[in-house]
Amino acid sequence: MTWKTSQSAVMHLTKSAVLAGLQCDKRLFLLLNRPELAKTRHSPLAQSGIEVGKLARTTVSDGVLVDRFGADAQPYDQTQALVNDPQVNAIFEAGFRYQDTDVFVDILERDGDSWNLIEVKSSSSIKDTYIDDVSVQYLVVAGTGVAISRVELMILNRNLIYRTNQGYDGLFIREDVTDRVIVHSHLLADRIAQLRQNMTSTEPERHVDGHCNKPFPCEFKSYCEQQDGDYPVSALPNAAKAIQMLYANGIYDIRNIPAGMLSSETHIRVHRATLTGQAELDDEAARVLNRLDYPRYYLDFEAINLAIPRWDNSRPNQQHPFQWSCHIQYQDGTLAHEDFLDVSGFDPRRKFAESLIAVCGHSGPVIVYNQQFEKGIIKSLAIQSSDLSDALLALNQRIFDLLPVVKKYYYHPHMKGSWSIKKVLPCLLPDLHYSDLGAVQDGLMAQSAYLDITAGRSSTEQTEALSADLREYCKLDTYAMVAIVDRLCELSRHQATT
Repeated sequence: MTWKTSQSAVMHLTKSAVLAGLQCDKRLFLLLNRPELAKTRHSPLAQSGIEVGKLARTTVSDGVLVDRFGADAQPYDQTQALVNDPQVNAIFEAGFRYQDTDVFVDILERDGDSWNLIEVKSSSSIKDTYIDDVSVQYLVVAGTGVAISRVELMILNRNLIYRTNQGYDGLFIREDVTDRVIVHSHLLADRIAQLRQNMTSTEPERHVDGHCNKPFPCEFKSYCEQQDGDYPVSALPNAAKAIQMLYANGIYDIRNIPAGMLSSETHIRVHRATLTGQAELDDEAARVLNRLDYPRYYLDFEAINLAIPRWDNSRPNQQHPFQWSCHIQYQDGTLAHEDFLDVSGFDPRRKFAESLIAVCGHSGPVIVYNQQFEKGIIKSLAIQSSDLSDALLALNQRIFDLLPVVKKYYYHPHMKGSWSIKKVLPCLLPDLHYSDLGAVQDGLMAQSAYLDITAGRSSTEQTEALSADLREYCKLDTYAMVAIVDRLCELSRHQATT
């Protein structure tokens, strides 16, 4: 297959850069020309992907790992030598360069006079973006003259129930995607050539939209939002069609939307509050919240998604809770706090469940923020521990979700279309900040801290500090709910008297 490229300019691309360009040409331009604008965050998924890749290599015999990072590494030359060596059955991290594009193949497995190209993913299903991924690899590898007989995605078997004594047999599934890749690569070759042609010194004009988060969150999204105004129309929640309509009319800031152009009640409320610069609170919020009985149990979980199961009776990519925080509010206003944290590296689920049942008692609302997560964890625990099932499922029956109440009855323009607790809290209580916390300030940081501790990557002092930071973060999550409920009721009383 011929891969046509622009002859007017030579541009060196990695596979990651190509995939970024397929998502958005402006993202690729900024990646190449303005990388300092990126806001990147370390994700535990990156380390998880590395671990999955290493384990996948054990399923292929007689493989050689290419040195990519050594002081004298020559990965492309080493790969070529291994391809030419008939004694080599498989190559791991095989490096290829074709027409100024680099790729590294997870597994290249010999198949007679040709090779199987295998991309390893830590997911349990095949996504369209994976086809983009392996198609780029196929174009580059085939372009160098290496014959490819099959293209495969190696994914995790979602139906595997891990048993320590059985190891990881059956963890991986190899799916043949050759036909899809061959068809797709023809289209992709033209698209990549077009990307190269358009990558001039002029930044492409693109506005924030659904593509900014699919298939991956763009590291330049905040930069693009700032270009659209202080209150970009992309902040309108669940408004894909409305946003496209506004863009088509040259409207990028919420404050510039003409009256009558929006039809959704939520969008109208966001627009109205943004114009006035004032928060809006419906007194019905207080009426709903005041009907909640006491004691009130404000509850929050932290969990880790392990692509490779560690403990018996667990599956790939299953969420495992390792921490909870609970603020208990009594009718006289007294507030108590209990918590649980297990960073021992052993299966935390049983102790998590037992301690949770013991603290939450038998009556009173269990208040959470976005119930899907907590309810899902509790249901999973009930399945694992049948003797605790009734008590756990009884907790689910008591759950009250605070998020829909806040979303329906409160909005502040500084929330910019989001009702996440981290957006709501500073608007209602400016003195409470997650940024005042230590090394753990959000869920991703909590997961990273857990992995660092349980993998032995931290010293005793660091472990103690991270554990304390985990407790403080989860504690703020539950205290924030208490404070939000109290503040909404207080503001409603104030409104009633003015």
